[in-house]
Amino acid sequence: MIKKIFTAFICSSLMTLSVYAHDHKEGEHKSAHGGCLNAICECEVGHAEVKLEGDTLKVWFVGGGSDTLKAVKIPDKELILSVVPEGAAAQSLILKAVPNELSEESVGNCSQFAAKADFLKGVKKFTATGTVTFKGKKQPLRIEYPEGYDPDEDEDHDHDHKDKKEEKK
Repeated sequence: MIKKIFTAFICSSLMTLSVYAHDHKEGEHKSAHGGCLNAICECEVGHAEVKLEGDTLKVWFVGGGSDTLKAVKIPDKELILSVVPEGAAAQSLILKAVPNELSEESVGNCSQFAAKADFLKGVKKFTATGTVTFKGKKQPLRIEYPEGYDPDEDEDHDHDHKDKKEEKK
């Protein structure tokens, strides 16, 4: 009986490890919130993680390279994006800072932004552009949802910007 329990434990542990190894390949970016990652200027500078939930667009600013689980606080109080849903006209969207008090964030020192808009309901794919003050510099911001944006894709770039959760859908 103990041998059967031990064997079952070992088998389930090995299965868990193989799933973990499959989902965490070296060089791939991870998204902390299950969104898609969009490089800011280039991958090594930083990323905007983007998630659309119904009529709400959420954006988190995170580190560059594979340091995508680290929040990067932004001094902007709001972000103005031009959002172009697939097959529709451009719409302006103003995202407001959503401070995380547990991380001692405040408006003007915040890593998360969000906005609600009726035109986002049912949208499956969009492109958005704007600017953000990222790491002390005004930077262009390009979002491609749900694929993510990586200007380095044409170069020798050995990691993926799509969250593994999205691939399993």
